[in-house]
Amino acid sequence: MKNIILQHWTGELNELAKLSSENIANYASKINVEYKLLKGNIFRENLTPPMQKLYMLDEVFDGYNYVVMLDMDVFARKDLSVNVFIDTEGIGRHTPIQDMLVKKLAGLYPTLGDVKYPYWGGSIWRLSKDIRKSLRQHINEDEMSVFSKPYHFEDEGVMHRLAILADLKVSQDTYLDGNVWNQSSFEQNVDDAYFIHIRTKITPSGPKRTKMENYNDLVKRGII
Repeated sequence: MKNIILQHWTGELNELAKLSSENIANYASKINVEYKLLKGNIFRENLTPPMQKLYMLDEVFDGYNYVVMLDMDVFARKDLSVNVFIDTEGIGRHTPIQDMLVKKLAGLYPTLGDVKYPYWGGSIWRLSKDIRKSLRQHINEDEMSVFSKPYHFEDEGVMHRLAILADLKVSQDTYLDGNVWNQSSFEQNVDDAYFIHIRTKITPSGPKRTKMENYNDLVKRGII
């Protein structure tokens, strides 16, 4: 069955988003999968832009075995041949930051969150057809609206809630290896990463500069 990589953007693409789209489309072509850039409020008009990524669960993609959704500041490493669909397991990224966020969510909304269930970062999702179908049957409009505020869990909060309702427990296949499939651009081992997430920080502790400056630095170093 076919696989596809998706990205989503609301509004006019900025320079970094254009570069990310081109980079990821090239990677998709290299591993012989489809690529599609989604635009606008395609999931729910009333929800925030990051939550439009939840369209990845829609039955329109049921012709695909796996769907990968990437943020538009994510880049594949130069000359990457490793295949995200067949050379790894896992649904999304999970770091100590996600541990903190799921505790915060469960504390604020004890009827919606549960630290015993998965919580993924929203920059990469890798979802099988069976998982997508299992999650989407639990979509609740009122519950989604709780997370529809900028930087207030958003798509991550909804996916966590859906995992609870689908009784999707944490297992060895729940999380991707974040050291390779979603490495922040400021990390020292970024040249070993497969997918690189462009950040504003220059080092883990700062200082900061624009994402374009950090992108250009990685290009000069031959990493992207």
